[in-house]
Amino acid sequence: MRIAVSYDEGEVSRHFGSSDRFKLYETDNKDVVDTRIIENPARGHDAVIDVLAPYSIDAVISGSVCTAGARRMESMGITVYSGIKGDADGKVKELLEGKLLSDREKMSRSDISIM
Repeated sequence: MRIAVSYDEGEVSRHFGSSDRFKLYETDNKDVVDTRIIENPARGHDAVIDVLAPYSIDAVISGSVCTAGARRMESMGITVYSGIKGDADGKVKELLEGKLLSDREKMSRSDISIM
């Protein structure tokens, strides 16, 4: 499993679309086997998703992810964990242990259209 965490000095950063960097975790579904930090030159969920696409990410962990961004990633087979705060390495460990839950109520609602 490959996991991308919006990353700021060891912590999960607040927002996916404006994160300056991501920490990428390669796992064997039980343990982390490799990590690296990549700089993110993009802004906005679509552009950031395009930056991450070549890494074949299976899951994203972030403080918040807008609804449209989450939908796009989920349509690509990426599981989105939003509303997450705290130590990035610890949150990845929780995910691998099946203990990390996404807080969908904290997702940005700024892009929902009014019918």
